[in-house]
Amino acid sequence: MSENNPKKILLINGSPKGDRSLTFRVGRAFAEGLSAEEGSGIEYIHVSQLNVKPCTGCLSCWGRTEGTCVIKDDSIPMVRERILAADTIIMCFPIYFFGMPGTMKTMIDRLLGIFITFSGQEIDNIKEGRHALRSPRPGQRLAVIASCGFSESAEAFYPIKVQYDLCIGTGKYASFCCPQLKALAQAGSGQRFEKILDLSRQAGTQFAHGAIDGELVKKLEKPVLTQKTYRMLMEKFWKDEKGGEY
Repeated sequence: MSENNPKKILLINGSPKGDRSLTFRVGRAFAEGLSAEEGSGIEYIHVSQLNVKPCTGCLSCWGRTEGTCVIKDDSIPMVRERILAADTIIMCFPIYFFGMPGTMKTMIDRLLGIFITFSGQEIDNIKEGRHALRSPRPGQRLAVIASCGFSESAEAFYPIKVQYDLCIGTGKYASFCCPQLKALAQAGSGQRFEKILDLSRQAGTQFAHGAIDGELVKKLEKPVLTQKTYRMLMEKFWKDEKGGEY
């Protein structure tokens, strides 16, 4: 890739907290590690700042207006254009109720037209994914970065991973989920959080060369705090949230 035509990274932040989100900061560190290694530019989309109308289920994007949503007076045409132009797409979001935030899901629903029409086919191989891109960009990659308040990141991330495996295909995207971020924020543990950011940058650097090392993913998904400390901090958090009544 020449300097006149650098690769493009698109980071889509699904946190309602926008750029104040700890999850976004982890995703940004990943993007920075990737960018520094391959010389790519980074573009950010904060879903909380978009105007996105819900999908109506009309299926026009798979029929009458194949490939294009009939709703044009919101932010989705811009999002679609930037997704199709990106070499790497990073989606980051906190886990809410064992799923992605509703605004993020609403945006993804509206991107249905990017995928080829479903024609009743059976899943012969779930690893291949249920959907396929209508106009795949050669070499385009996806990374999914999530966070949760729980210590058990694998369990919290499981429903989301199944969703991406079905849509994209098993092993066709990179992913990791950082646990206990809410507790880290409550603890004011800047040094520990900086370590997570450093690991995420390393993951981005490795992704530039193909894949993230499994041992590094384990470090990112390992709880930072002991269960005792975690419980103490969360109890304090809810006590403070209730105005001191406990």
